[in-house]
Amino acid sequence: MRLGDLVKGLSLVLLALLLVLAVTDVSWPEGDMDPISNYDVSESMFGTESTSGYSLVVLMIGLLLLVAILGGVFLAKEEKE
Repeated sequence: MRLGDLVKGLSLVLLALLLVLAVTDVSWPEGDMDPISNYDVSESMFGTESTSGYSLVVLMIGLLLLVAILGGVFLAKEEKE
């Protein structure tokens, strides 16, 4: 086993342990949570007659992420000489 593989493995175990400790250390709320209905979600996404909602913002962020992923794939392609 190479030293680089050992370092990668130990760092992976350390990060996994850190994740588990972070999740278990959080004081999660107890009891009933506020119920959220489909109407509440649609009202915040698409708005009401007086508000516009967040659908355009979510659409633009999704489009930006799609372009970033496609650009990353294009840049990562190997060129043949």
